[in-house]
Amino acid sequence: MGALIENAGCFPGSSVYQNLMMQCINLGIENADEEICRVLEIVRMEDNANLKFKSCSLGMKQRIGIAMALLGDPALLILDEPINGLDTDGMRIMREILVDITKKYGCTVLISSHILGELEKIATHYGIIRQGRMIMELSAKEMDARAQVFTTLKAKDIESVAWVLSKKYADVRLMDGTIQIFDEDDTAAIVAYLIENGHVPSEIKRNKVGLEEYYIELMSKKEEE
Repeated sequence: MGALIENAGCFPGSSVYQNLMMQCINLGIENADEEICRVLEIVRMEDNANLKFKSCSLGMKQRIGIAMALLGDPALLILDEPINGLDTDGMRIMREILVDITKKYGCTVLISSHILGELEKIATHYGIIRQGRMIMELSAKEMDARAQVFTTLKAKDIESVAWVLSKKYADVRLMDGTIQIFDEDDTAAIVAYLIENGHVPSEIKRNKVGLEEYYIELMSKKEEE
């Protein structure tokens, strides 16, 4: 098992290679040089082995931490907030690396994170914890099946449009200057109905409730109970 808890514990003045070598010594890894090359390739830092840790960007430091956790070829990798604080490109690279670790190297990755939108792009299974207890566990396919579809639209005189829609659709909501129609994604039928009633939407699109919305809804239900 390998683990990275928030940040890599490295010596700032030592190089990436030196920090990994010290960890190899701690773990008693015999083929240290070969193992360091292997993990650096996985995290896409094979060209930065001689760079001092203090000179690395936040994203690079997180990747070095993952490389350290991968030393010894663990079957399970536990990561706590591996994408916290990263910019958009850093998140993309981290996602690709984590997917590679599971698909190419057969390692199971367990991630603890509050950035649910990013987890939704890579996770195959979810475990939702509240106050130290697992209250829900489901696969990505199950999550997708539970996700509620809805249509979002904008129009002039939005309150009148919402009233017109509420006569035909059961769940119509006004939110942040838009109208949301739940359990309905036939945009053509919605537009046709509005035109028949003297309204033309300026914008309309299909949506689906994501992991973050599902999580918030689940938390609110548990609090009510």
